[in-house]
Amino acid sequence: MTDKHQPIETPFEQRVADFKRRYLPVIVWSAAVLACVLLMTGRVTRFEYIGLARSVQYEVSATAVGQLETLVVDLYDHVEAGELVAKLDDTEVLARIERSRAMIRQLSAELDAARETMQASSRVDQSGWRNDLRRFKTDEEDRRLAALELRVTIESDEIEQQRLGLDLQRAGPLLETGVIGQLEHENIRLLHEATKKRVDENKILLAQIESEFRTAKLRREEFEKGLPVIPDEGPVLRPLREAIEAESHRLTEIEARRAATALRSPVTGQVSSILCRNGQTVVPGEPILTIADSRVTEILAYLSEPQDRRARENSPVLVASLSRPEKVAESFVVRMGPDVELLPQRLWREPRTPQYGRAVIIAAVPGLDLTPGELLSVKLLDD
Repeated sequence: MTDKHQPIETPFEQRVADFKRRYLPVIVWSAAVLACVLLMTGRVTRFEYIGLARSVQYEVSATAVGQLETLVVDLYDHVEAGELVAKLDDTEVLARIERSRAMIRQLSAELDAARETMQASSRVDQSGWRNDLRRFKTDEEDRRLAALELRVTIESDEIEQQRLGLDLQRAGPLLETGVIGQLEHENIRLLHEATKKRVDENKILLAQIESEFRTAKLRREEFEKGLPVIPDEGPVLRPLREAIEAESHRLTEIEARRAATALRSPVTGQVSSILCRNGQTVVPGEPILTIADSRVTEILAYLSEPQDRRARENSPVLVASLSRPEKVAESFVVRMGPDVELLPQRLWREPRTPQYGRAVIIAAVPGLDLTPGELLSVKLLDD
């Protein structure tokens, strides 16, 4: 017999409805609060923002006023460190070389005249040591003049070698397109090789002559140490020595000017912009072209003000490529900008809404194999 006081069991559907109405909202709101707490906790210990992989841009400019004779490279060409990228007009340098060559011929004639004069005086003065000293001094100046003359020849030949090298570089594509024939290309190549061989041989000969000059100078100095008194050089040899010394300094200046006409890449990279054209006059410091280093040297990111207060130098960061999220590496903050500034437009979340932040420079990570300008994900980690 059924107990009259037994409570009636609540149907299952009713229990589900009561749970949804009474307890489910509490559970959902509690979970939401917990998620917010977790998110805020994660935000305290880790910040994420966008960074840019950057490389150094090098400006190539002239050191003296001149005319751009040849621009060797084109836009986006790859260049190696030390490679010739532009050539200035060298007419003035060639004129200086010819003037120096004429001056050296004049000094050689004066040295021969001085040698004859001293030989004539030695027949009157029978002091053997005086004659030996005069001979040692003239031999020393003779070797110095020979070295100067050979340096002038090398300078002239190196200019010719450089020109032939540029002609040979331009002749390659012209030969492939049929503009010039194989014979013309071969003549340029042979002239270039012959000039290079002559320069190399003269450099070896110059080293020998300079060695002979040092030997003659040392012999004269050793001889002077044993003399009772060192006689004055007199009006014949002293002006000649001074003139040779002055010409040596002028030749050093010519060498520097000749080197300044050849503009070379300071780094291995890529030509990123060309600012001048052939025939244009350039002035010192005015960039002719820019070359971007092929390596990513740093990462640039911008912190908002809350992030700014937590970041400092040497703060650890996590860097990842946006296009290759699996490529992740640790780095650190190298330095921070002094103030808040406008972000590059590429980093704005909304194209029409400018954003501001404080710049931070992060050390590059070679292992990521980044491309300059690539967008990165940068996370500021808790120390």
